[in-house]
Amino acid sequence: MHLKIGVDLDGTVADNLPLLTDTLNTYCGKKLRCEDINQYDLCGIYGISEADFFSLMGTKEEEIISRCPLIPQAREYVEFLMRDGYQVHIITARHPGYKQITERWLKDNGVPYSGLHLLNSHHKLDTCRKLGVSLMIEDNVHNAIQLEQGGVKTILFTAPHNRLWPWNGLRCRTWQDIYRTLQEILHSSLAATP
Repeated sequence: MHLKIGVDLDGTVADNLPLLTDTLNTYCGKKLRCEDINQYDLCGIYGISEADFFSLMGTKEEEIISRCPLIPQAREYVEFLMRDGYQVHIITARHPGYKQITERWLKDNGVPYSGLHLLNSHHKLDTCRKLGVSLMIEDNVHNAIQLEQGGVKTILFTAPHNRLWPWNGLRCRTWQDIYRTLQEILHSSLAATP
């Protein structure tokens, strides 16, 4: 039996950080690079209020969603997972109002999936439980900790904003690493089955 896998979207499949950084640099008059984003709290890094951030995203988020490129190898390895019989559920904190543009982006970029879940929240544990997701691929270390503590094995996808955070779980830098790690997990669980 194959696992049901949850995959975060932004920062894991969709490479939105460069566009977010450019947008915030323009808005705040700064010149930060993606490598300078060493935490998930963009408001703290840029010194802006959440209200200002949400107002800016209200005018720029659709453009960011539609223009962001794929994370290298994401499409190919999600295709491999689907081909291997895994159910791949994309579970994202995006607002459900962005469902159509998200579906279009996934289609235009050839990313297959079994289900798309836009939560408007970073609390993904309940959705993972409802879907029967056994493993989640996530770039937000706070989400990863919550998922692990809730019993959902999580692979933290390395990103500038999580590289300095302590993480004792699985961490992968590329989609090839993710695929290899999943194969090792499956092999280990099969070997442990009598």
